[in-house]
Formats: sequence, structure tokens, C-alpha cells
Amino acid sequence: MKIKLFLLAGIVLLLIPFLAACGDTDSASESDNNNNQEEASTTEADNSEENGSDNSISITSEEASETSEKFLTLVSEGNYEEAEALYDEVMETEMAAGDLEAIWNEMETEFGAFTGFDYVDEQQADAYYTFIYEGAFGDQSTVFTVSINDNHEVAGFYIRPSQE
Repeated sequence: MKIKLFLLAGIVLLLIPFLAACGDTDSASESDNNNNQEEASTTEADNSEENGSDNSISITSEEASETSEKFLTLVSEGNYEEAEALYDEVMETEMAAGDLEAIWNEMETEFGAFTGFDYVDEQQADAYYTFIYEGAFGDQSTVFTVSINDNHEVAGFYIRPSQE
């Protein structure tokens, strides 16, 4: 069992830099754009307050949950191309076609067949909903985190061992 945990930890350590890059926005032009967007958002918020309207995201929790579960179901059934079609632009550039399949197959090779997932929690921040699921590959418990943007796209996907 300790060997399995060690192997899973090794895989996760290898995947973290790769998957963390999916949300990385450190370039100068992106920072400038973010500053301009923040100024525009502040202006929009000020205008919304003056007009009495609220400034909310355009996706509901239920819609985001459907997209998240659809993504995990597609991956677990081996429909990687369909799952990758749900990626946002950043995920498309950071995770090459076929990477998702390679990661999933490596998990199944190391720990056993995927046995399913169950909803645990959700969080909403800015224009993103993040869903947390428990799952398992063979006897190895895992935690899946799937982030969905307000365009119904997968903006992040992470797999880590469960803290049992």
C-alpha cells in the first residue's frame, strides 16, 4: 500500500507543474490586460450600482455542475477528444491533445481500473465554479477538482491522492 501511495505521490508531483501552468497568467501583456479589465470591471460595477442592477456571472451552479460531471464522465468512459473539446483556450494550449488520455491511462496502469466518482463540494469565485469529487482507481482513493468558467468550459482539472 505504501508503494502505491509513493507512486501516486510521484505521479502527482510530476503532474502539478504541468497542470498548474493551465492557469498561469504571468506574462506582461496579460498583466496589462488584467489591469485594464479590472478598471473596466470597476467602472461596470460603479455603473451597475448606480443603475440598481447586480453584476453576476452568466452561468448557474447547476449548469456548471452539469459541464463538470459531463467532463469527468467522458474521461472515465475513454472519450478523451470529446472531453478535450470542453477545454477553455488556456487548457487547450497548456494540455496538448492526448495528454489527458496519457495521464488517465497511467493512473489506471499504476492503481487499477477507475471505479467512479462522487460529488463532495463546490466553490464559486469570480467567474468560475470549482467542483470537488472523490473517486478511485482500484484501491487508491483520489480527489478530482474541475473548474468551469462562465462559458461552460473546463478551465482546470487536477487529480491528487485522497488524504485518508
